[in-house]
Amino acid sequence: MSACAQTKLLCRSRANGISHPTSSKQVVHVQQLEQHQFASFEQCLYYFLATETQKKYAASGVPHAIATLPPSYGKRNRTVQVKLSQITLQHSHLNEFLKDLSIHGYLQLDWNDERLAWDNNRWKLNQLQIRSASHVWLPLITAQSFDGALANGDTVEIRKIETSRQGNVSALVNFSLKTFCEDSDFSNFPDDIYKCCFQLEPFKNQDIIQLLADGMPVFTDPKSFRDYGWLMSGTIPTVTSEPTSQMQFCINLQRSTNSVRIELTLPTWTCAILFLFTPFLGRVQTQIMAKMFILFLQFLTLQLFSNRISPHLGSAAATPIILRILEFAIIMNTISIVTSILVWMFSRLKRTLPPWAWLSQTSQIINRFLCIFNTVDEPENDIELERQNAEKAGGSGRYQQDWNSAFVAIHGALMTSYSIVFIVGYLIIR
Repeated sequence: MSACAQTKLLCRSRANGISHPTSSKQVVHVQQLEQHQFASFEQCLYYFLATETQKKYAASGVPHAIATLPPSYGKRNRTVQVKLSQITLQHSHLNEFLKDLSIHGYLQLDWNDERLAWDNNRWKLNQLQIRSASHVWLPLITAQSFDGALANGDTVEIRKIETSRQGNVSALVNFSLKTFCEDSDFSNFPDDIYKCCFQLEPFKNQDIIQLLADGMPVFTDPKSFRDYGWLMSGTIPTVTSEPTSQMQFCINLQRSTNSVRIELTLPTWTCAILFLFTPFLGRVQTQIMAKMFILFLQFLTLQLFSNRISPHLGSAAATPIILRILEFAIIMNTISIVTSILVWMFSRLKRTLPPWAWLSQTSQIINRFLCIFNTVDEPENDIELERQNAEKAGGSGRYQQDWNSAFVAIHGALMTSYSIVFIVGYLIIR
């Protein structure tokens, strides 16, 4: 007897309820079938189940009832529980400018269909692979609403359908989904977190399908997944029942590279440190020139921020902290430059009266304890010229020196207060 004839005979014997045929020489066991013979035997089992189901629902007049009617048809409880598990991502792509995320991956569907159960003692088979998705009833899943899925170009494909002898059906679903992300954490740019949420719901039979979650977070496939500079974490899927059964899961994305952070923070920190150390330069004129150069660097940094951050401001209402710090630093530096120019201008005016006694004493104390404000680095020819002018002017020249010392102390006290305000403001903004 040929192998094909043996397969047909084995299938016919199982369908007729003969689990142990009398002629063991003519009928082989299931375990002894070749691969193509085993596929034919599986088809035999499927068509046997389909025929039995069609006989059961013959009164409904529906053709191919095993694939057309849901498992709960004719039952009092028409709910079909479908479990979504093992959500695994294989690839993702984030468009930072449009703030949308595309993901590609797969998940597993599990449900029970009693019409696909069989007697193991009769068929000697534990698993049955369904060769075509049109052979059984499937809980079709779509992303969000059908209209939204079409607009985003979402695709869902069901493959690798298997059923056990108890009627437990499982299938793998390949999906390609796209959604818009929420960047409510934009104030922490470039360390902000994108929150991208997806929703899955039944495409058909929404009134009877109840989705269930397995309580496990979203996974990534280590074989094919690449982070592309993003740290990804998935939430645990949740299921809601209003208005229809929907499952929602979110993916959080955060930059895992430090290049953008260094590019933005290094110029800001450099300008801030130089601004705090300008009082150590001594002479007011030198401090003014240094702070003008720092202001130039700050405006260059602002142009850098404009190129790096502005494209992301389209859908964000918050201002990044790093940009607010730069704004505060530019304002404080501008106020400091204006103050230094005014103090330097007042110090150049000729004075014929001495300063108040309390001002002289206070300026002496400030210049004594804050020695960095003493103009000891003046050129020797300038000091000699001022000494000769003081001798010629008599008392008025000495008054001018006292006023200069007072203005140096005032300038030093103001610069110190500006530095304290800058540090406190930085801590508050940060």
